[in-house]
Amino acid sequence: MASRHPPTPTVVLVVEADPLLMLSLVDFVEEAGCEAVEAHDVDEAIRVLEARADIRTVFTDLDMRGSMAGMRMALAIRDRWPPIELLLISSQPWKDVGLPHRGVLLGKPFDRIRIVDTLRRFAT
Repeated sequence: MASRHPPTPTVVLVVEADPLLMLSLVDFVEEAGCEAVEAHDVDEAIRVLEARADIRTVFTDLDMRGSMAGMRMALAIRDRWPPIELLLISSQPWKDVGLPHRGVLLGKPFDRIRIVDTLRRFAT
C-alpha cells in the first residue's frame, strides 16, 4: 500500500516592516492552513521571490512606512510573477484602477474572517 503524505501547505510570503503587525499577519496565514515566509521590506520580498518558486500568495500591507513602496512592489510582482495571488491590506482607500490585476484589497482594521477566507480561497 502506498503511503499517503499530508498535503503540502500553500506558501504565503508575508511582507510587513512592523514586527507586531507581522505577528498578526503570520497568525492569519497559519490559521488559513498555509505556511508563512516572512520578509520585512520590499527588497527582502523580491529576493525571496527570486529564490523560491513555491510562493503562491503575497500578503502585504500597502501602508509600509507611509510610502508607495507596498503598491509598487505589488505591481512589480504582478508583472514579474503573474500567477502569484496578491492579498493587500491598507488603511487608505485605493481606486480599483490603481490595484494590480487580481489583487484583493482589504481595509483596516483587520477583519480576521475575511483575511483567512481569502487566503484559503487562494490556496485552492
